[in-house]
Amino acid sequence: MALFKIEQRHQVLVNTDPQRRCYNGCHYSSEWVWTSWDFLQVDIPEEKVEERLAWWRDLNDYAVQARGKGAKREFRAVLQEEVENVQKL
Repeated sequence: MALFKIEQRHQVLVNTDPQRRCYNGCHYSSEWVWTSWDFLQVDIPEEKVEERLAWWRDLNDYAVQARGKGAKREFRAVLQEEVENVQKL
């Protein structure tokens, strides 16, 4: 049985000004940059992957609606590397 993990990443506002100027909390120039992928949920059976992805995406849509663009996340499912002879606690 294949197990998957769900990963997420989000955007952060990065100061792109060479002199790193910041006036009253506002950067002279900046841009939104995606972070690296980080795991969110593990050990998901193959038949439940789409359901779990849809749930996380719906939850994120609500967060974006309530809090704005800074709450936007991307999600993906990745096949977990299977480790044999390991007992789960």
